Amino acid sequence: MEEAKPRTGELDGRLWGARAQDWADLHEGLARPIYEAVFDLLGVTTGTRYLDAGCGAGMAAQMAASRGARVSGINAAQALIRIASSRTPSADFRVGDLEALPFDDAEFDAVAGFNSFQYAGNPVLALREARRVMKSSGAVVVVT
Repeated sequence: MEEAKPRTGELDGRLWGARAQDWADLHEGLARPIYEAVFDLLGVTTGTRYLDAGCGAGMAAQMAASRGARVSGINAAQALIRIASSRTPSADFRVGDLEALPFDDAEFDAVAGFNSFQYAGNPVLALREARRVMKSSGAVVVVT
């Protein structure tokens, strides 16, 4: 198995968490059209099990939930997870590393990484983890 190092979750958590509310209020909304396009492509709808890998402040997760998806998200920054949880209280948000996703094999119909996988300390392992947690009939989408 490929080594999980270097992991950058702790460092990324500090960097991305430093101005979490600014990100949520000022920048995240610019990606709304991209989120919609990806959800249309993936067919995210009622009952879809969706993982937002690197969920940030949770706008994409919130949008997926509004389509009826059962949403989970992971991010390195606790401050961003707090915002995401307040936006979508029904979702399962966790702090963690993309290289070690705390989810079961084949748990999700769709996995999306919006502006996230390129920040992983080991992007290849992070992408393997995304594939591991995706159902065989599902899809992983990476947007940078």
